[in-house]
Amino acid sequence: MFDPDNLYIHEVMTSEVYIISPDTTLLEARRIFDTHGFHHLPVVKEGRVVGMLSKSDVMLVSSGFPIQDPDVRKEKNSSLLSKLLAEEVMTRQVVKLKPEMQLGVAVGIFLENLFHALPVVDEDNQLVGILSLIDLVRVAYVRQPHLHQ
Repeated sequence: MFDPDNLYIHEVMTSEVYIISPDTTLLEARRIFDTHGFHHLPVVKEGRVVGMLSKSDVMLVSSGFPIQDPDVRKEKNSSLLSKLLAEEVMTRQVVKLKPEMQLGVAVGIFLENLFHALPVVDEDNQLVGILSLIDLVRVAYVRQPHLHQ
Protein backbone atom coordinates (compact mmCIF):
# COMPACT_ATOMS: atom_id res chain seq x y z
CA MET A 1 0.00 0.00 0.00
CA PHE A 2 1.16 3.52 -0.79
CA ASP A 3 2.61 5.27 2.24
CA PRO A 4 3.88 8.79 1.43
CA ASP A 5 5.73 8.98 4.74
CA ASN A 6 8.14 6.27 3.61
CA LEU A 7 9.27 8.22 0.55
CA TYR A 8 11.14 11.45 0.03
CA ILE A 9 10.42 14.09 -2.57
CA HIS A 10 13.72 13.50 -4.40
CA GLU A 11 12.64 9.87 -4.99
CA VAL A 12 9.42 10.88 -6.73
CA MET A 13 9.96 14.31 -8.30
CA THR A 14 10.65 14.90 -11.96
CA SER A 15 14.25 16.08 -12.25
CA GLU A 16 14.29 17.11 -15.90
CA VAL A 17 12.33 20.35 -15.82
CA TYR A 18 11.64 22.71 -18.69
CA ILE A 19 11.84 26.29 -17.42
CA ILE A 20 10.94 29.68 -18.80
CA SER A 21 12.06 33.19 -17.91
CA PRO A 22 9.79 36.04 -16.76
CA ASP A 23 10.07 37.66 -20.20
CA THR A 24 8.89 34.57 -22.10
CA THR A 25 5.76 35.45 -24.06
CA LEU A 26 2.57 33.53 -23.42
CA LEU A 27 2.62 32.56 -27.10
CA GLU A 28 5.95 30.79 -26.55
CA ALA A 29 4.69 29.25 -23.30
CA ARG A 30 1.61 27.93 -25.14
CA ARG A 31 3.88 26.40 -27.78
CA ILE A 32 5.89 24.67 -25.04
CA PHE A 33 2.73 23.37 -23.36
CA ASP A 34 1.35 22.09 -26.66
CA THR A 35 4.63 20.58 -27.88
CA HIS A 36 5.73 18.85 -24.69
CA GLY A 37 2.44 18.13 -22.97
CA PHE A 38 3.46 19.98 -19.82
CA HIS A 39 0.88 21.61 -17.60
CA HIS A 40 3.18 23.73 -15.41
CA LEU A 41 6.35 25.67 -16.07
CA PRO A 42 8.58 27.11 -13.37
CA VAL A 43 9.49 30.72 -14.14
CA VAL A 44 13.15 31.20 -13.28
CA LYS A 45 15.27 34.35 -13.07
CA GLU A 46 18.99 34.16 -12.29
CA GLY A 47 18.61 30.53 -11.26
CA ARG A 48 15.81 31.20 -8.74
CA VAL A 49 12.14 30.29 -9.03
CA VAL A 50 10.12 33.51 -9.17
CA GLY A 51 6.79 32.03 -10.20
CA MET A 52 4.82 29.25 -11.82
CA LEU A 53 2.87 29.45 -15.06
CA SER A 54 0.20 26.87 -15.77
CA LYS A 55 -1.42 25.84 -19.00
CA SER A 56 -4.70 26.95 -17.40
CA ASP A 57 -3.29 30.46 -16.93
CA VAL A 58 -2.62 30.70 -20.66
CA MET A 59 -5.99 29.17 -21.55
CA LEU A 60 -7.80 31.70 -19.35
CA VAL A 61 -6.13 34.58 -21.14
CA SER A 62 -6.95 32.99 -24.50
CA SER A 63 -10.61 32.58 -23.64
CA GLY A 64 -11.01 36.11 -22.31
CA PHE A 65 -12.30 37.41 -25.63
CA PRO A 66 -14.61 34.83 -27.17
CA ILE A 67 -14.77 35.11 -30.94
CA GLN A 68 -16.93 32.71 -32.94
CA ASP A 69 -14.85 32.41 -36.09
CA PRO A 70 -12.01 29.97 -35.26
CA ASP A 71 -9.52 31.56 -37.68
CA VAL A 72 -10.14 35.06 -36.33
CA ARG A 73 -10.00 33.73 -32.75
CA LYS A 74 -6.63 32.04 -33.39
CA GLU A 75 -5.21 35.19 -34.99
CA LYS A 76 -6.44 37.49 -32.20
CA ASN A 77 -5.30 35.13 -29.45
CA SER A 78 -1.87 34.75 -31.02
CA SER A 79 -1.56 38.52 -31.21
CA LEU A 80 -2.56 38.91 -27.55
CA LEU A 81 -0.36 36.06 -26.33
CA SER A 82 2.63 37.45 -28.21
CA LYS A 83 2.36 40.68 -26.21
CA LEU A 84 1.85 39.26 -22.72
CA LEU A 85 4.79 37.98 -20.69
CA ALA A 86 4.93 35.12 -18.22
CA GLU A 87 5.67 37.54 -15.36
CA GLU A 88 2.38 39.32 -16.02
CA VAL A 89 0.27 36.20 -15.58
CA MET A 90 2.29 33.76 -13.45
CA THR A 91 1.56 32.89 -9.85
CA ARG A 92 4.16 34.75 -7.80
CA GLN A 93 3.53 33.31 -4.34
CA VAL A 94 4.96 29.84 -4.88
CA VAL A 95 5.42 27.23 -2.20
CA LYS A 96 8.75 25.51 -2.76
CA LEU A 97 9.60 22.02 -1.63
CA LYS A 98 12.97 20.63 -0.57
CA PRO A 99 14.20 17.31 -1.99
CA GLU A 100 14.80 15.83 1.47
CA MET A 101 11.24 16.46 2.68
CA GLN A 102 9.03 13.47 3.25
CA LEU A 103 6.47 13.01 0.52
CA GLY A 104 3.66 13.12 3.08
CA VAL A 105 4.46 16.77 3.77
CA ALA A 106 4.06 17.57 0.07
CA VAL A 107 0.81 15.61 -0.10
CA GLY A 108 -0.53 17.73 2.77
CA ILE A 109 0.48 20.94 1.00
CA PHE A 110 -1.22 19.78 -2.22
CA LEU A 111 -4.43 18.88 -0.39
CA GLU A 112 -4.58 22.02 1.72
CA ASN A 113 -3.90 24.43 -1.13
CA LEU A 114 -5.29 22.58 -4.15
CA PHE A 115 -1.98 22.96 -6.00
CA HIS A 116 -1.22 20.80 -9.02
CA ALA A 117 2.57 21.18 -9.17
CA LEU A 118 5.31 22.62 -6.98
CA PRO A 119 8.95 23.41 -7.68
CA VAL A 120 11.64 21.59 -5.71
CA VAL A 121 14.67 23.68 -4.76
CA ASP A 122 17.95 22.91 -3.03
CA GLU A 123 19.47 24.69 -0.03
CA ASP A 124 20.65 27.51 -2.36
CA ASN A 125 17.10 27.97 -3.66
CA GLN A 126 18.14 26.56 -7.06
CA LEU A 127 15.56 24.55 -8.99
CA VAL A 128 16.29 20.81 -8.90
CA GLY A 129 12.92 19.40 -9.92
CA ILE A 130 9.16 19.63 -9.89
CA LEU A 131 6.60 17.56 -8.06
CA SER A 132 3.17 17.26 -9.64
CA LEU A 133 -0.03 15.40 -8.94
CA ILE A 134 0.89 13.13 -11.85
CA ASP A 135 4.09 12.16 -9.97
CA LEU A 136 1.99 11.30 -6.92
CA VAL A 137 -0.48 9.24 -8.94
CA ARG A 138 2.39 7.48 -10.70
CA VAL A 139 4.07 6.45 -7.47
CA ALA A 140 0.78 5.49 -5.79
CA TYR A 141 -0.78 3.46 -8.59
CA VAL A 142 1.79 2.49 -11.18
CA ARG A 143 4.09 -0.32 -10.21
CA GLN A 144 7.65 0.62 -11.07
CA PRO A 145 10.86 -1.26 -10.48
CA HIS A 146 12.36 2.04 -9.33
CA LEU A 147 11.27 5.62 -8.82
CA HIS A 148 12.52 8.78 -10.55
CA GLN A 149 16.18 9.48 -10.10
